[in-house]
Amino acid sequence: MKVISIIIKDLKTVLSDKQAIITTMLMPVILMTILSMALKGSFISSDDVVVEEVKIAVVKQYDEIIDSEIFTKTLEEKLDIALTGDEVNPEEIFFEDFLGSKEVSKLINYRVEEEERAMELLAQGEISAIIILPEKYIYNMKINLLTPFRNNVNIRILTHPDRAIDGEIVTSVMEAYTNTMSSIIIGKNVLIESASANDIGGDGFDNIDEVMEGMTDLVEGMNVNIENITVHGRQSIKSSDYYAVAMMTMFILFAAGQGGRMLLEEKDNQTYQRMVIADISKTHILAGKFFAIFLIASIQITIMLLYSYFALKVKWGDVSSVAVLSVTSAFAVAGLGIFIASITYRAGNYRMANLFENVIIQVMALLGGSFFPLDLMPEIIQKLSFISLNGIALKSYLKIILGYSFADISSNVLILALTGSLFTIAGVIIFNKEVAENAKHSKIKTA
Repeated sequence: MKVISIIIKDLKTVLSDKQAIITTMLMPVILMTILSMALKGSFISSDDVVVEEVKIAVVKQYDEIIDSEIFTKTLEEKLDIALTGDEVNPEEIFFEDFLGSKEVSKLINYRVEEEERAMELLAQGEISAIIILPEKYIYNMKINLLTPFRNNVNIRILTHPDRAIDGEIVTSVMEAYTNTMSSIIIGKNVLIESASANDIGGDGFDNIDEVMEGMTDLVEGMNVNIENITVHGRQSIKSSDYYAVAMMTMFILFAAGQGGRMLLEEKDNQTYQRMVIADISKTHILAGKFFAIFLIASIQITIMLLYSYFALKVKWGDVSSVAVLSVTSAFAVAGLGIFIASITYRAGNYRMANLFENVIIQVMALLGGSFFPLDLMPEIIQKLSFISLNGIALKSYLKIILGYSFADISSNVLILALTGSLFTIAGVIIFNKEVAENAKHSKIKTA
């Protein structure tokens, strides 16, 4: 009952503080809304980002020899034209002229794999995307390039959900390829239409192979569709998803900052001395503070989860995984709060609490990815992200949103639990030592 009374008292104190409510409850909701809307549609792109080489796999579902034979046979039967199409090689255009070009090769490093192997590499994160060239790709491309007809060519791009930026790069590069091919197709159509208009007939096809090699006029769309697909069981992260998590994991640190002031404030207000006189032990006092911070963080998380779910349409994923992670995150924050409170109490001033709120939280937010996605940060910051509590929680929440199971975040949950325990133990030791020293000094003065 003593601990419960302390918890109720601390909660009333915090919840009656308008500035604390604005900082811990209202501000994160406002920021996640603004950032989600402001960065909608451009979240995973940046003109100033220097990207590394993107590794992809190309899957060929077609047979080049069979496609070429079918193409030759089709022309002979339907158009009575003896045209092999050997002078125009769609495979050479794609792999050598396009992917092998100086500009594209700086961005993309490709390998040709069987589909099953490519999917394994994508799941393991060894590649960022798969480009699948469909069945009859060579046949359809030759039809598009060398005849009056146009066939659909459905190129599929499978991207890894953790490599959203890489996926956008691959998609943009492929769009450049299709736009270039579009100009060639339209130019071919103009040539054929001109031949028909001048009543040249079949003679217009005699040198079309050579003509197609040099055709570069830019016009508009070729009938090639790109289907962008993420790995099965995963979904991409949107700006609303990211900044809902980022703001939540950042602002729960302010609960630790508030908790860091509680012990010294009670000492300054003589509340602590009255509790000691009332025979409330140090253990009860610290336990009350710990659970008060834990509940404040839990209330913050609950409010932000509900707001982002209903207002921003964030799909948080597995409820049980989110619940366990939320409890563990609040536990870690409570442990950190006790640690800060004990140091502040020992120092006898609020400098440590102020330093934590004004500097340390900002550093942890930067390292943890609360301001900007870690993919866009310098490598040194990415390597230091593990020291940030909010960074560990942020990565875990994002994984749940992406569709990962609890087993995939269990190590992070354990790290948060252990970190909270270590901070709590360190806080208890520091507080007990300070109380013992104060008691010793009091006895000496009395004597």
